[in-house]
Amino acid sequence: MRRLIRSCAVLAPLLCLTVPTGPAAAEDWNDYANARFGYRICYPADLMTAEPEADNGDGRVFTGRSGASLRVWGSYNAAEEDIGTIVAGVAGDGKVTYRSATKNGVVVSGRKGGETFYAKVLFEKDAKGAVETIRAFRLTYPAKEAATYDPVAARLAKCFVVAR
Repeated sequence: MRRLIRSCAVLAPLLCLTVPTGPAAAEDWNDYANARFGYRICYPADLMTAEPEADNGDGRVFTGRSGASLRVWGSYNAAEEDIGTIVAGVAGDGKVTYRSATKNGVVVSGRKGGETFYAKVLFEKDAKGAVETIRAFRLTYPAKEAATYDPVAARLAKCFVVAR
């Protein structure tokens, strides 16, 4: 047993050296806060460039050199769509392979052609339970870039919050 413990103590530092550290592991993340719809999201500044905020103040697009794109926006549910319709719109015509829902949001991910998408929608409901305000992001990236962008999607999901 002591030999095993000694071996682990010697090997552990070496194993740490083999952990991949790519751009997604970098700490170069910035925040974008949207005043009109009251949300905040972080984004990997070393991977994506922030485009100017939309003229109507609803959101922003971030583009990556590899063809990745992060779109984040807010809107009022003027068409009074139900949650299923809203989520289908965010998913687009891609094949959804994962879906998780809470009472105030939905996450979907999937593929379309050679691209992977990951989207999260946060809902604000009125007193009757109807969706009143929508805040969403959609990250798309080439499937071959999964090692870089899968961790990005996970971090985006955690840092995307209502900020009112």
